[in-house]
Amino acid sequence: MAKTLRVGMIGYGFMGKAHSNAWRQAPRFFALKAHVELHTLCGRNAAGVQAARLQHGWQNAATDWRDVVESPLIDVVDINTPNDSHAEIAIAAARAGKHILCEKPLALTPKQAEQMLAAVQKAKVVHMVCHNYRRIPAIALAKKMVSEGALGQLYHYHARYAQDWLADPEFPLKWRLQKGISGSGAHGDINVHIIDLARYLVGEFKEVCGLMETFVKERPLVY
Repeated sequence: MAKTLRVGMIGYGFMGKAHSNAWRQAPRFFALKAHVELHTLCGRNAAGVQAARLQHGWQNAATDWRDVVESPLIDVVDINTPNDSHAEIAIAAARAGKHILCEKPLALTPKQAEQMLAAVQKAKVVHMVCHNYRRIPAIALAKKMVSEGALGQLYHYHARYAQDWLADPEFPLKWRLQKGISGSGAHGDINVHIIDLARYLVGEFKEVCGLMETFVKERPLVY
């Protein structure tokens, strides 16, 4: 009999909607080795999280992420909160023996990311950061072509991420625009995808040039 994985998701905003749909639809698209149960949805606003629970098909609602992390009924913790809380939640989840899916950017600083990695490795839990563009069919095809040598030796990688929804001066202030919460602005929010795709398609970095090294020190790469 297939195992049932009970998911606890923390955060129900923009990405929470996307993740809820993904958890719900995954068994319809993939031959999973376990059943997925949308067990508990967590958010700070009681009325908001209850409405989201009903809309997206979760069984229970909570307003304290610690209740999700510490629950013996939860197997997987899905973190969709603002960036400044990723490390605290993920480390606590790992210590509680939960498998972890965490939105990007993984952390505010490399030190936080290293602490998160150490926690999951010590707990021996499955862990993943959401770089979803790797799963796009066109990217998968590009990876196959690169791996098979169909494009020959690659000498240059150029990427551009066009997104302008925060350029509107009338758009309400979001946490993504507040350095203390987001950590690195567009660099961690958008450029992180470009960096990840470079690593995925072309390979890991061998060295960082002087100009980029200065940039990295001022704006840490968090992926």
